[in-house]
This record gives sequence, structure tokens and C-alpha cells, in this order.
Amino acid sequence: LTLERRDLSDAELQQLRQQIDPIAASIQTAVDELTPQLNAAKARLDQLGAPPSDKTTPEPEATTEARNEQQKLFNDVDAAFRRAHLLALQATQLGATIGARRRILFTRALFERTSSILSPTLWLQVVSELPADWRAIRLLAGDSYSAIAARVGALDLALLALFVAAIGGLCVPVSRIARRLSAREIPAAGPSRLQRALTALWVAIATAAVPVAAVLAVVSVIDAFGLFSPRLLPVITAVVNGVERVAIGIGLAQGLLAPSRPSWRVVKVADRIAAGVLRLVLTVTVIVSVTKFVEAVNDAIAATLTTSVATRGIGALLVALVMGLSLLRSDGEAEGAGAQAAPPWRGPARTAAWAVVIVLLGALVVGYVAFAAFLVDRIVGIYALGAVLYLLIVLADDGIDAALQPNALLGRTIVSSLGIRRESLSQIGALIAGAAHLALLIAAALLVLAPWGLQSDDLLGYLRAAFFGFAVGDVTISMSTIVVAALLFLIAILVTRGIQRWLDAKYMPRTRLDSGLRNSIRTSFGYLGVIVAVSIALSYLGLSFEKLALVAGALSVGIGFGLQSIVNNFVSGLILLWERAIRVGDWIVVGQEEGYVRRINVRATEIETFERATVIVPNSNLVSGIVKNWVRTDRVGRVRITVGVSYDCDPERVRDLLISCAKAHELVMAIPAPLALFTNFGDSAMDFELICFVDDVEMAGRIRSDLNFAIFRSLAEAGAAVARPRRDVEVRGLQKIEAILASAVSPPAKGRSSG
Repeated sequence: LTLERRDLSDAELQQLRQQIDPIAASIQTAVDELTPQLNAAKARLDQLGAPPSDKTTPEPEATTEARNEQQKLFNDVDAAFRRAHLLALQATQLGATIGARRRILFTRALFERTSSILSPTLWLQVVSELPADWRAIRLLAGDSYSAIAARVGALDLALLALFVAAIGGLCVPVSRIARRLSAREIPAAGPSRLQRALTALWVAIATAAVPVAAVLAVVSVIDAFGLFSPRLLPVITAVVNGVERVAIGIGLAQGLLAPSRPSWRVVKVADRIAAGVLRLVLTVTVIVSVTKFVEAVNDAIAATLTTSVATRGIGALLVALVMGLSLLRSDGEAEGAGAQAAPPWRGPARTAAWAVVIVLLGALVVGYVAFAAFLVDRIVGIYALGAVLYLLIVLADDGIDAALQPNALLGRTIVSSLGIRRESLSQIGALIAGAAHLALLIAAALLVLAPWGLQSDDLLGYLRAAFFGFAVGDVTISMSTIVVAALLFLIAILVTRGIQRWLDAKYMPRTRLDSGLRNSIRTSFGYLGVIVAVSIALSYLGLSFEKLALVAGALSVGIGFGLQSIVNNFVSGLILLWERAIRVGDWIVVGQEEGYVRRINVRATEIETFERATVIVPNSNLVSGIVKNWVRTDRVGRVRITVGVSYDCDPERVRDLLISCAKAHELVMAIPAPLALFTNFGDSAMDFELICFVDDVEMAGRIRSDLNFAIFRSLAEAGAAVARPRRDVEVRGLQKIEAILASAVSPPAKGRSSG
């Protein structure tokens, strides 16, 4: 076979494609093997450098010989590499030519125009050919019966009948058992969507498996007796495919819609719609299966083209009429339902269904019967694919979400082994579900487009080119290399996290290191692991530091302007980790903020205040600013309490009481010893100050409160009253008030004038 022939059929073109694909794969393997050899030869040649241009300073003879040898090796490998690339290009071009030729043949066959389904001439020819076709069918049946009678005897026929009866008898109890297993009790809170999807999957499998298995068993038994003739094989295949088509269609509809069990319905629709869709699926699949069976019989008897066109046209017309009647009936039921809310997808689905009906009827009327028959096949295929896709999406969503719950086995394993926070599990689940959605949608789109001329060989070629590398100018982009590099980076990060958890849980608790130093070691090891992971990934990608020089130069300009503060904070974070002036768990004061250091991140440090608020402080502020660290060298703290007593008290007695209260507290350190100072003669009291030290500065507030209670109680028992503040208040203007009061209370005059 050669592509120069213009009369090649689709089967012959497919045969040529199957011959080219192994050759193209071998060429790609050769290119993959030659690529590292060429890079190695180029690296060795570059290491020797160019020959000196100045002949006055000749280089050693050994260097010249080594360069010539490496140059010859490089030329040989480069020539083989170029030839392999040329052959790969030729194979790609041949594959593209074959694909284009096959698409042309497919389009020509699909849109071949014949007689209209309404043409009287078509039906007159069909009627005139019916006697000849009937005689051919009788002849086929007679030949098949004669062949069977010649091959088997009465005993064999009896055994065959017994086997077929046994298979048929097993179908009923097996179907009952399958239905009984799928009939589950409804939980009190109602079944979840995952439970409904799993039940739908089981119902679909159980409904479809029994009839399909029964037909396959019967066909296998008949074939074992040698009763199939080559002419009957397409007919038997059509019967098996028809049973599979009807069984799978009904199984998917029963599983997703559950007409008799609304509580287990995955697709939320009304009961009438569910029953109507089930009837539509049954009717359409039966019509398509019967049409395919008649087409197989036509092929077996070598019927004319007119008969084949009529068979396909009748099948497509019946499907269009059934779909139209079902849509009209659903319109009436929707009007009768009143204000019942319809699902949001109902409108677009009905519009698409009516469009398909109109296209089918139009194609049949115009004369594109082959296109109408092809469209009917696609309707059945898209229904099955859409049902399976919806079911898989529901299972992926809810299944992944249930598996990654913190209380689930997989979720607990991930949290305990990888150190992932429980809150991050939902995010991981969303990412995995999104990736599953994308993969399912891409696979479904490819399966839908494949019958329209998108050949699987072309698709695999595109995927192979994208995965194993394609050239854009002088740059080769390889998805496989990128994926492997990403996996290596992920593995290195996971190993780093595992070692960090081992250090935290196993090794460092057995040392005398404080928590701050442990965190510094853990964080530094994390940074080191990230650097190693990036180095491994870049090395696998083939990006050396020389190749990154230009990028580094551009980044340096960016760092000098926009990234300066980020880099400054990153370097400051490294300084904090290694200098350990501030550690995780330290009690520090930065400006107006005071609290505990919780995390030292790449850019900033998190401080938790005593009010449980989180303050984010850039690392550069902690390095260049003023920071008070209460626990920098140790955790010893000082407690100072000021007490004012009356001048009537004995100062020495007060001093002894203060020191005894401090010594009596169990958390006050004996060394340095508590100290009581007479600090001042106040306006109304003698001022004393008690100074003592505690082991843990975090306990200073509670100890200060305990000492205040003890001091007040001791002074009260000793009769030494704590001085109260005295204030002299001068009120001005009292003379006027006194005069008014005096005039108000003065006695009346004794003499009165008479009138």
C-alpha cells in the first residue's frame, strides 16, 4: 500500500497508520537516547575550549588531539541526532496526511446524500425489492439450518437446549438477589449524596450485568457447539450489542433516577420526569438495537443500498418521533405541576433535545440519511457517557471529601505521617477533586469527539508530542520532564517534612535543647530541604546555573527595586534563626506590643499578645529595631512591690515583715535573697519597696498578686496600717455662701408701721 493511491479505503489507511506508529515510536526512542549523548559530547567539547587564535602560543599536543577526538565524536552524534529528527518529522507528516485522508473519507461518507425519506421513489424501490430480500433471508435461514443439522445431532441439540434453559432459569433468581441487595434502608437523616451515588452505581451494574451475562453465556454455549456460520456472525454480534445497549441504558437510568425510590435519586427531578426519561431510554435503545439488527441482516443477505437507506431512515425517524412526543408530554406535565420549581438545567436540556429532533427530521427530509443515523448513534452514546460522567463526578467529589475528613482513616494517616494541618485537608481534597473533574471532562470530551473524525492515533500522537517534548525554536518543551521534575521536588519536600517531624517527635525531645533552639534547627532544616528540592528539580530539567545567569541578572534588578524589602525580611529571618536573639516561645516587647513569639516565618514573625491577638512584625524591624526579650539568657525575673505605711509604724518592723512575706512564698528564689528598701518619706506615708526574684518570669504577675495579699494581711495583724492618701481640698467663695445663709436664717424686725 502507498499513499500515492487515491482510492485507498479507511481500513487501508488505518493499516498504513498502524505500520507507521511503531516506526515513529522507535525513532522517538532513538532521539531520546541520542539527546543525553549529544549534550555530554557538547559539554566535553566546551570544557576543552576553542583552539587558540594566537599561533605564537601553541597549546599542548595532547589537548589538540583530545579536542579533535571530541569534535569528531560530537559530529557523529550530531549527525545521527539530526537524521533521527528528520525521520521523526517525516513520520509525523505521514501520520498527519493519513489522518487528513481519513477525515475526508469520513466526511464524504457521513454527508453522502441519498433519497429523501419522503420520496415515493425510495419506497417504491423498497417494495419492489422486498420479494428478493425475503427469498435471500429464507435462503440464509435454510443454509444455516442445514449447516447446523449437518454438524450436530439430536443429543447435541438436547444438551444445547438444556444449557440455554439453565441459563434462562438462573436469570430470574439472580435478578431478584441483585434487586434485594440494592434495596437499602433509608437512614434517619436521609441518604447522603455519596450513599445515593454508590447505590446508583450498584443498581446500574446489577441491572445491566444480568441480561448481558445471560446473552454472552448463550452465545458462548452456541459457539462451543460450532453452530455459528461466518455469514451469521454479524447478526449475532448485532444481537449481543443490542442487548448490551438496552441493558446499560436501563441500568444507568434506574441507578440515577430511581423512579420507584425517590429518596435514593441522584438527579433531583420529579417522579413523572424520572418515569418519562426511563420510558424514553427504553424505547430509543430498543429502536436503535432493532435497527442495527436489521442492518446486520441486510449485510448478511447483501441487500441493496435502497433497503439499507430505508432501514436507517425508519430507525432515525422513529427516534425523532419518540423524542418529540416525549418532549410534548413533559411540557404538559410541567404545566400541570403548576409552580413546582424545575431544575436549572431543564431549560437548556429541552432546547438541545428539540434542536436534535429538528436536525434529525430535516436531515431525513433533505436526504442525509447516513448523517441522521450517525446522529442517532451519537445520541445514545452521549446519553450513556453523560450518565457515567455525572455519576463519576459525584463519586469523586463526595468520595474524596469523605476520605480526607480528619476522622477518616486516610485523613488521619495524612495528618500523622505528613504533618499536614487538619484545616488543610479540605483544601487538598478540593484540589484533588478539581484535578479529577478536569481529567474526567477531558476524557469525556475526547470520547464525544472521537466518532466525529478525531482519530485516536492522531490524539495519541498529539499527547505523545506534548508529553515527551516538542520544539519551539531552539527550546524543547517536555511535559514529561516537567512532571517528573515536579514529582522529584514534591518527594524532596515530603522527605524534608518527614525528617522535620522525626526531629521534633523523636530526636530533639531527648536532648537538652530549649524550644527556641529546636525551632531554629527545624526551620533551618526546612530551608535547606527546599534549596535541595529546587536544585534537584532544576538539575533534572537541565537548567544549570550558567543558563540561569540571565534570569538571575533580571531578578537582581527586580530585587534592587520592588523586591528589596522582601529580600531584606528574608535575610533578617535567617539572622534571627542563627543569631537566636529572638526564639519561638520568647516573651518580647516591640514598641507598644508585648507577647510571645509563635512563629518566625520567611517574611515576618508572629507575636501572640496576652489578649490572644496576633501581631505580624516584619523580620527587618526585629533585627534593626529595639526589642526587649524577657527570657533571652534565662527565665529569671524580678518582682518589685511598693508599699506605703503610716508614720506611726516602726520602719524596721515593716522591713522584716516584707522580707518574711517574700521568703514565705515557695516560688520566690532564696538566692538572690529578697530585699526591702526604705525608699522615701512621702507626704502621708513612709514608702518601702520589696525586691525579690523568681525562677520563671512568666509567673511574676501571679507571685506579685500573692505577695500583695500576704503583705496586707501581715501588716494588718501587726497593727501597722497601710497609709491612705490624704488630700486637703480648698473651696473658694465660701464667704458669699455664708452671707447668704446668714441672711436667710436672721430673725424678723420687732416694730411694724401701722397703716
